[in-house]
Amino acid sequence: MQIVEISPTNAAYPKEWQGFPDKPQTVYAAGNVSLLHSRKFTVVGSRKTPKAALATGAQIAKELVSAFTLVSGAADGGDSAAIEGALESGKIICVLAGGFGAIPQGNFALLEQVSKKGLLLALHPHDTPVRVFSYEYRNKFLAALGEGTLVLGAGEKSGALTTAKYAQSFEKPVFALPYPPNSPVGTGCNALIKKGGYLTENSFDILSRFGINCIEKKPLPALTAEETQMFSALQELGEGHIAEIAARAGAPLFKARAVLSALQIKGVAVDLGGNRFSIT
Repeated sequence: MQIVEISPTNAAYPKEWQGFPDKPQTVYAAGNVSLLHSRKFTVVGSRKTPKAALATGAQIAKELVSAFTLVSGAADGGDSAAIEGALESGKIICVLAGGFGAIPQGNFALLEQVSKKGLLLALHPHDTPVRVFSYEYRNKFLAALGEGTLVLGAGEKSGALTTAKYAQSFEKPVFALPYPPNSPVGTGCNALIKKGGYLTENSFDILSRFGINCIEKKPLPALTAEETQMFSALQELGEGHIAEIAARAGAPLFKARAVLSALQIKGVAVDLGGNRFSIT
């Protein structure tokens, strides 16, 4: 990676950080630094964000890049979902908690792609390790960069909630995916919604808050009669176990599995694992 240094006197330095007395005096950057002066939106989520929420988050990220450059951390889970959704567009900024020498090895290949297609930032010199307090410092600057923050998943205690807390303190809107009651991986998201965060199910829920309406309804691909019946059942359920979907569609279980596979190939259904499926 080719890394450049950006000081507060450099025109490339994020304007959103200039007013902080504790701002980094040198930002280390690999990639497209011009992204720092685009409209930005922050998307984060805990490492334990469930698979269904990751799929939703990746899709939201893919659609949000029509209006924003996405900003996220560098961890597995919710951060990675945001990265994967935005990466093809190149409109993604990831901020490390330590120096470039402390890139999370489990996510190294993905973050290397960010440095080539988007922008990878570090707020500390190369050999700085990640310490406990590093995350809160980084999360503060994540929240400051975005015009708002979406939390894909958060338990009762999560770094994603720290990012949301800072966004609220900066008087920026906070969005969160809803979770079933008493879900340990979604307690934090539900708490945010109870305290005034925007319940978010899709990108329109975010874009409309900014007066942006640029999501066009994608036409369905050509479906057979069996596929149409199965897709309609899945639409009604939102997501469900294959047995539940088959019963709703009035199809035998063995046939439902084949039809759902065909719907995945056509890009209108997604396998959530554990024999559960949802529409894309």
